[in-house]
Amino acid sequence: MGNETVAMPRDNSALLQHFKIFEDFAKGTVLDAYVLLDVDGRVVKANQQASAMLKVGTKQMMKAASFEDLLKFNIEGSPLPLKDLLSLQNFRREDMINGVSTAGENKFVMLAYPFHEVGQVIGTFLILREITGETSQGSKLTASTTKARTDMLSGLFNRSGLEDHLKERKLAIEALPEGDGARIHSVVMMDIDFFKKVNDTYGHPAGDYVIKTVAQLVKTSCRQSDSAFRVGGEEFVVVFNATPVEGALVAAEKIRSTVQAYRFEFEGKHIPITISIGAASLDVTAADPHVDITRADAALYFSKQNGRNRVSLHDGVKLQPHLWVLEPKVAAA
Repeated sequence: MGNETVAMPRDNSALLQHFKIFEDFAKGTVLDAYVLLDVDGRVVKANQQASAMLKVGTKQMMKAASFEDLLKFNIEGSPLPLKDLLSLQNFRREDMINGVSTAGENKFVMLAYPFHEVGQVIGTFLILREITGETSQGSKLTASTTKARTDMLSGLFNRSGLEDHLKERKLAIEALPEGDGARIHSVVMMDIDFFKKVNDTYGHPAGDYVIKTVAQLVKTSCRQSDSAFRVGGEEFVVVFNATPVEGALVAAEKIRSTVQAYRFEFEGKHIPITISIGAASLDVTAADPHVDITRADAALYFSKQNGRNRVSLHDGVKLQPHLWVLEPKVAAA
């Protein structure tokens, strides 16, 4: 018999204990891809966005000998070895980093947080925010068909683009194993509050300006991997890929507050603008995914019924407010 040594799994309990301070942040507010790596570069934790980005299931990611086997970094063509990120003494940020995987090449903003125990690095938390320029906003619609599926006023995809996107996502998800986190999608519907009043008070050119500006605010508030659509006069839809509804609610509130804070001015006149939003989980593999979109629409109507400029959720059973309180109805005397 030889004297072979068998590598024992590393005890990452201390690393996981340190990561707890990021746990709620990572689950509730991070819409970008993240991985938690041990000192050997193995994946200890990863979210659904990382799985979708690499087109690798989370279990397969954790089986890899090193995260570098899945994604290799470079900065302007110069390799950035993973070991450099696993020996950091302080937080590091890179605003333009390239990542090459079997799924292709992407550009990221990268945030790296090292964890230390008794002066030694025991692991690193990486957040990867995609900034790859994609004219299709994460959809692979071909250039020859993009124009027909684009709303010319807002620059977003139109209803036909939404239908194609749902079909595309269904094909992509059906290729993933059951239980893979990347199969989870969410949808929000949003509507500009009192838009008819904008047209009646300030004129249709002002209304067009508001549509275009809201579309741009929605687009810049989303990730490249998400897809935004204008499906009606003042109605918009965003499909959040590989995102549970909790993440979509965070994004929806960000969009709502961004629109509320923006100063809309047309021909020297200030136009106060807010939006109402409804959110729901989205099963793009269902016989009719429009059922979930209808739930998001019902949540949108619930927001409008209860004061507008707010986000509501349809959880598949009932409607409920998000970050606001439903006032009890007073019985008639």
